[in-house]
This record gives sequence, structure tokens and C-alpha cells, in this order.
Amino acid sequence: MNALPPFFFTRLHKLAALSRADRWLLVEVFVLLGVAWLALRLDPFRRLARGLGPLQSETAREVPPAQLQQARRVGLAIARVAPRTPWESNCFPQALAAKFWLRRHGIASTLYLGVALHKAGDEEFPATPMTAHAWLRCGPLFVSGGQGRERFTLVACFGEGA
Repeated sequence: MNALPPFFFTRLHKLAALSRADRWLLVEVFVLLGVAWLALRLDPFRRLARGLGPLQSETAREVPPAQLQQARRVGLAIARVAPRTPWESNCFPQALAAKFWLRRHGIASTLYLGVALHKAGDEEFPATPMTAHAWLRCGPLFVSGGQGRERFTLVACFGEGA
């Protein structure tokens, strides 16, 4: 019989140390990442975009502290869960999952889509002439994908009030 690897017990111990609400949030985020991944593969973007909110509109930069705290919690949960899904949970599914979660809890957010063109010989992206990125903002907080967003040219944003 094979013994379980030591990191398994470390992760299990960390999970057990979380509050019930935090464990449930991780489960919710896992499911939402899966739903977002499926939606991106099964729905045409035009149909998906209709559910994101008005095109080229942004939400307020100020939100109540309690909503900002909830947005921070979901952002941390997504950062924790996304690398551990059996499917690819890159920036777009992460932004969609966070947007869905925030909407369900009555919290306004803006989803941004951007592209970056690459020059020949670009060491970071040697094989692709263009890269896309998605990020989500709630008030002043970038819930997901905020790091490195400055390199991308904004092509669309979808803001939606609560």
C-alpha cells in the first residue's frame, strides 16, 4: 500500500484550520471556475458577453468597506484554487468566476479585456504575436488578473452595478 505524500497532510491540515465559511468559499470558487471554463468553451462569446453587463461601462471606484472585504476574500480564494483545478483556470475563467460570485452577492464589478502585441524576439512571449488578458475590478481593488494589466491595451470592459 502506497503512503500518501507529505504535502497531502499539510494541505489537509491547512484546509481543516479554515473556518466553515472559508472552506465553503473555496468549494464555491472551485465550482464557479469549472462553470466559467465550460461557458468559455460552449457558449459563443457574443452570448457570454451579454451576461457580463453593459459594454464599455465601468463601475464606481468607491465601494462600501464590507463589499471590498468580500471582494478581497473571493480574490484570495480564486488565487488559491485556480492553480489546483484539473482544467486550465487562467485569467479569463478567474475573472468570470469572481464576477459571477460578486454579482450573486450584490457587489458591483467591472470585467476588463485587453490585448498586447509582441515584437519579434520578445523573450516573454516568443511564439505568439499577440496575448490576451482579462482582469476584474471591484472599487479600487483588482480582484483577479490585476498584476501586469498595464502591458495590455484595453479592448472592452463590462461594468455592472449590484
